[in-house]
Amino acid sequence: MTDNRRPASTPDEFGRRLLISTDVRGYGRSDDVRQHEIQDVLPAVLAVAADRAGLDRARWLSQPAGDGELSVLPDDVSEARVVDDFVRELHAELRRRNRHLLPAARMRLRLAVHHGVVRKAGMGFSGKGVVEVSRLADSAEAHVALDRSDAELVLVVSQRVFEDTIGQPHTTYDPGLFREVEVHNKESRLRAWLLLPGHDIRSVNLDPGHPGAADASGTGDRALDEAPSAQHNIVRSNTGTVVQARDVHGGITLGSQPPSSDR
Repeated sequence: MTDNRRPASTPDEFGRRLLISTDVRGYGRSDDVRQHEIQDVLPAVLAVAADRAGLDRARWLSQPAGDGELSVLPDDVSEARVVDDFVRELHAELRRRNRHLLPAARMRLRLAVHHGVVRKAGMGFSGKGVVEVSRLADSAEAHVALDRSDAELVLVVSQRVFEDTIGQPHTTYDPGLFREVEVHNKESRLRAWLLLPGHDIRSVNLDPGHPGAADASGTGDRALDEAPSAQHNIVRSNTGTVVQARDVHGGITLGSQPPSSDR
């Protein structure tokens, strides 16, 4: 008798998998030396976080990019462990490495998690799920969440992951700490939920078109790094001093001058 049952789905076939997209903030504006450092450090940071969360990163199928990585996880990996333990360990490792670094040298990440369709392809992976998780990580809201805070990490989870894993709840997260957004990217609109570990994302203005939004630190100063492509910005502090902010390798440098006499 012939067994017509299909084998368990693999990435070579159509299937749903847990997908992670990671992007490093400021990579494109970094010089050659800094980009080389990022490509060395990012895999190490991800490996440490996975190991401490009890995950076998050697089993992940990854498609690297200069500024990040797309990872397809085995179908037996716990979604709750990835969203909860792995993200917490990743945040902890970023904080440990950034602790004594100047702002320009800090590594800050956008991390998106989605459960969607994927298939192995000639240049890596294809499928709607791959497109969606990549767009979540590269969303304007994720960019702005980092640009208007000093957080090391912004987590973006798809509507499905939030409802099935966080909202039920199957993690130790308080669902109320997440913020719902609608991601507009090219031809798609996706519902997603954002978290800034160690920060209150509800206090961050996520409107990409809102200039000079207050930052998440509560200081009342204007945002100094408004958009992913921002090179410089002139703003006024509460003291009336003109402050110039210029992005350097993903960080900011500040200079000041006395208020003009014609004010």
